[in-house]
Parts: sequence; structure tokens; C-alpha cells
Amino acid sequence: MGMLCCGFSIAHTPGVVTPVNIFGDGDPANGIEDNRQQMLGGSSDGGSLSDQQMNAGTIECDGKIRGTAMVIDTREFAPNLKGVVLASAAHVLFDLERKRRFRRCKFHFLALDELARYGVKIDLGKLKLGGFDPRTPVSGPEFGRGDWAFLYVPRVWKGFKEDEALKVRSFVFADMDSFRQSGGELRLVAYDSSADVISVSKDCNVFESVNGDLGGGTWKGQLLDDCDSRGGASGGGILAVFEGHQFLVGIRNGSHWSETDFPSAEFPLGPPDGSVWNRSSNTNFGRAIDAQLIRELEIFSRNIEADSAW
Repeated sequence: MGMLCCGFSIAHTPGVVTPVNIFGDGDPANGIEDNRQQMLGGSSDGGSLSDQQMNAGTIECDGKIRGTAMVIDTREFAPNLKGVVLASAAHVLFDLERKRRFRRCKFHFLALDELARYGVKIDLGKLKLGGFDPRTPVSGPEFGRGDWAFLYVPRVWKGFKEDEALKVRSFVFADMDSFRQSGGELRLVAYDSSADVISVSKDCNVFESVNGDLGGGTWKGQLLDDCDSRGGASGGGILAVFEGHQFLVGIRNGSHWSETDFPSAEFPLGPPDGSVWNRSSNTNFGRAIDAQLIRELEIFSRNIEADSAW
């Protein structure tokens, strides 16, 4: 494609790749609010690097970084699986201009693509994709539903630790208030192309789409969120964090915005950084981890472990 794959908008023409959003209060005079933190270098709340599970990296296909992937813990499904399973968005594997899959892809742990020991080849002969079709219009009502992928890396990178991988869990987003009151938090872990790092956006609002918002509640599991992110965030992980544990509960896909509020003639790249997050006019979106995806992951992992379906 010649560019980083970072997100989509329902307000634009099919196949157009657009930046995902940095939200704010809508007043450019007081600066652009951005709560992301770099994953490398420790956390700003006094924690050290070891306090953060290192569970993400970038997907490079045909020589360019296309998005983010999350390292998945498959031991409950396939305890003897050799290698690593990744979760991402399906569209990062596609050349959206030529409407075909990329031929060669690698995973770079923590976006450390300059260090050869942290880069490993993705086996594109062993993968499971949702129903994503690069020929489907971005504005279609079902867009995003099948935009997920499970990938296999047969050889792990230097320093890989199984305990750093993420368990997948379904999550009831309608109970988010009670989850927060009990000390829980939702975050986005994703690649930031502008800084060339994996970043963490904390204290996110994440809701399942309903009738009347930009997603229209068209399909179950469509998530709308205000997690700050830049180009390259597609495939990033929406995490539920509770009592020191992190669970993958969603996969970032892209962004929605209203053509009425942000007409393409005036905003060709979508809402400017610092625009207000609003589920009816300007939001990022993703695909929830639900029972279907957990079952797909279980089957995929067991097939690789047994090496019987390939």
C-alpha cells in the first residue's frame, strides 16, 4: 500500500485508510489531550518495566509496518503448543488497493524491528481469519464484524516468557461502571506510528454499539471507544485490567465519524486531533472478544498443537 494501515471510517469511500483518533475537549487553544504512555521505559505511576506485561508488537508485511498484534496465552486450550499465537485485525494482512493478501509477514515484539532477535516470521499457511473481505465497502453495515485474525509464529523471539501472554475473556461492557467501581480499568495497547513505539492508552470508555450511535448496533460485539491512538493501532488490544491481571477483551479496528459533523471536503482525514469523543459523531471502534472468537481460538490452537488440520 505504501502507507501504514491504521483504521477506517464509515464516512469515506471504500478502502480508504485513515488515522485513528486522539480525543480532547474540542478546544485547540489549550492543547491536544493525549493520555498515552510508552510501553517501554516503565509506567508513569512509579511502576517498573517488569510491572507491565509485554504482550504486543507490530506486524510487518511486504516490508512495511501494517498494524499491531497481541501475544495470546493458549495454554488452557493447547498446553503443548509450540510457538506463539497472535491476535490482530484481519485487514492489516491485506493490500487494500490491490484487494489481496500480503505475501510475507513478520512480527516484531514491542515494535523493536531494528533488533533482529525480536523479529520472527508469521506462518501465513496457518492462520484463521474472520469474514473480512477487502472488496466490501467500508460504509457497509456489517463492516468490522469479521475484521479479526489469529496468527501463528512457530519460532519465538529472544526473551519470550509465556506468563507475559494475554488470556482472552468475554466481557460485559454494559457493566463497565460497576467494573470501574471495583477497581477495574479498560486500556488500549497498540502501535503508535508517529513515535514508533507500543503505547498504552489508559482509563478508556468502551461501550457496545446500540441503535442511534455511529455503529447503529448493527452487529453484536461492535465496540465504540475513546482510547487515544495513532496510525498503526489496528489490531491493538482492548484490555480489561483488574487486580494486577490483564485480559484481552477486544481488538481495535478503526474509526467512525459523522459526515455531517466532519464533511470530507473540509476534513479529508477525518476529525482533527483534540476533537471531542462522541458515540454519535466521532469514535474509534473495535471487535469484542466473545464466545465465538474464544471458540475459534480454541479450535485454531488445538489444530496447530495436533498439526492435523494443516
